[in-house]
Amino acid sequence: MIKKRHLAIILLSVFTFSFLSSCDKKGNELISTAKIHSVGSQKKLTSLLKDAKTLEDKRNSDTLTDSTSMDVAMPGEPGESDNNSYGEEARDYVDTNEQVEGVKEADIIKTDGYKIYYAPRYHNIIRVVDVLNNYDVSLEQTINLKDVYVDAFYLLDNYLVVIGYRYVEISYSGETSPDHPGDQSPEEEDKDEVVNMRYMWYSPTGTILLINRDTLEIDYELTNDSYFIEHRLIDETLFLITHKHVSYDKNVLEQRPTYEVTIGSNKEKHFVDYSDLYYFDESPTYSINVVASLKILDDVTKMEFNVKGYLGSYASYKNLYVNRDNLYIMESIYHYGNNRSYTTSLISQHSLDVEKATTSYVASSFVIGGMLNQFSMDEYDGYLRLATTNRKWEWSNITNVSSSEVTNYLFILKVDESKYTFDLIGYIKEGLGKPNEEIKSVRFNEDVAYIVTFFNVDPLYVIDLSDPSKPTIVDEIFQLGYDLYQHPWGEGFLLGLGYDADENGIVTTMKLSAYKVVLGESEILQTSLLQTSNKVGPNTWSYNYSEGLYNHRALLVSVDKGYFGFSVNASEYGQESNGNYYFSYHAYYYLFKIDFSLDTPISEPIVIEHPNNDNDYYINVDRGVAIDNYLYTFSNKMVITYSFLNERISGEPLIF
Repeated sequence: MIKKRHLAIILLSVFTFSFLSSCDKKGNELISTAKIHSVGSQKKLTSLLKDAKTLEDKRNSDTLTDSTSMDVAMPGEPGESDNNSYGEEARDYVDTNEQVEGVKEADIIKTDGYKIYYAPRYHNIIRVVDVLNNYDVSLEQTINLKDVYVDAFYLLDNYLVVIGYRYVEISYSGETSPDHPGDQSPEEEDKDEVVNMRYMWYSPTGTILLINRDTLEIDYELTNDSYFIEHRLIDETLFLITHKHVSYDKNVLEQRPTYEVTIGSNKEKHFVDYSDLYYFDESPTYSINVVASLKILDDVTKMEFNVKGYLGSYASYKNLYVNRDNLYIMESIYHYGNNRSYTTSLISQHSLDVEKATTSYVASSFVIGGMLNQFSMDEYDGYLRLATTNRKWEWSNITNVSSSEVTNYLFILKVDESKYTFDLIGYIKEGLGKPNEEIKSVRFNEDVAYIVTFFNVDPLYVIDLSDPSKPTIVDEIFQLGYDLYQHPWGEGFLLGLGYDADENGIVTTMKLSAYKVVLGESEILQTSLLQTSNKVGPNTWSYNYSEGLYNHRALLVSVDKGYFGFSVNASEYGQESNGNYYFSYHAYYYLFKIDFSLDTPISEPIVIEHPNNDNDYYINVDRGVAIDNYLYTFSNKMVITYSFLNERISGEPLIF
């Protein structure tokens, strides 16, 4: 039996907000607050949902959207690792590429140097691969998770912490006419034969599994009725954000998020208490966004959790930035109506107590524009730094002409805990991007920010943040194409992964670029283009792509070792000299050695191909894992090992 449980869950509100096209230095149009109240009862929650539905119906019928500004007030409170499971001498391995040191991010592959755990994409299995004394690999076991499909997982000393989904079948049966299905009722056209139609879809339910690393059995399961947005692991405490859509239905009384804990044969179901649900004035209640924290213990019967919650608006694009002290959530809100559209972002801060596995609301504010990803946020020296892009669109009924304007922003904020909001300390609005350019990548590194914008060419802006009240663009580096991911590489250097492009901004191939980023002296040192085409000619076309372009966890990165690796999917098609057409597909893993002490910091790549046949068209190399002097490349079909010492493939592939 579970003696005590507290599920630390905070449900965040997302509410719409009107912005003018700029923010003044005092932040009068950046910061806003809203009064907050406890829901308290099922009757009140139903009333809120009913009001929201009425507002939405009116909005849809009138094509009205522009939102209302409001005040926000708060109620009373309302790298490398040396662990291994054998107790042997630790092996040197490269861990998951993560944004913040000490804050773990989940992935589909993890290692302790002696075992590699791998969850192939879109599968319900985890493969356990042994790395033997001679560094050969063997398949120890395949964990079958049955109806749970793995999204990602974490590796602890005693547990695999699996984040996954079950897909629940939801069906609806109704009557319709065969000639006009769904068009009219039988009463409207009684001459038609009435047939039964069954509609079916699958709804994901978020599932957390604790798999014992010794027994490979499931010791603990937590299932909710929400969708996971993001998560992080700090020490043994798991922080998650989930989202549940809610809407008024007179036949559905229970709308609160539910959580079911399973330990052995014991199951317990929990609801968020109405007294722990909150809502904001003038904010529609279309969803519940959940932040959950769970302390993982060896004795799972003593795991604790608490519940609190806030109601808000529709789900939209969310990102999460977490350090060891605070958790920040960004949610982009798209405004449209009255012949115009624009974007704002809600930023909320929550302090973390990792030991107690709790979070506490601190502040929230809106900024203009939407953020690209988690690297658009960063906290340093007590300041929150943000980069956003706002594409403002307007249409004139008089001239029947539309106009579009893109503006990129950099904001520096500092929390005002007494008012539960942020103060605007400094910002950049002008000069961050040429006309129509939008942000493609961002990286903050202590007192410096690197921001790439793109339309036809790629300016890399190097920005001095040492005076938070006066952020200053110091350098601009121009080149064709753009970087989608940036990684600081020691003092004064930067690596960028992205796409090359021609003078018209048309993408040609992937590229890896090395930069010197010393303030006032920044320059590009080298660009390496990925040439994955086997044929060159006027009738040949090729395309390459890497998951690492948009998912930093798919990258193998070690500044200390000088490794930068990623998978590449390459397609090529064209016409032979005899007039016949051809198509080919290749699955590669590229690993570059990086050394900024050299004139050309980027080496020629080590290229490992996972062969495929006609039956394996969709083979993908998912990840590379570096352990001591070996590189293990994983696809859904095999593992291929490369020896750095011998500079060649080592042994035969391990076939799954």
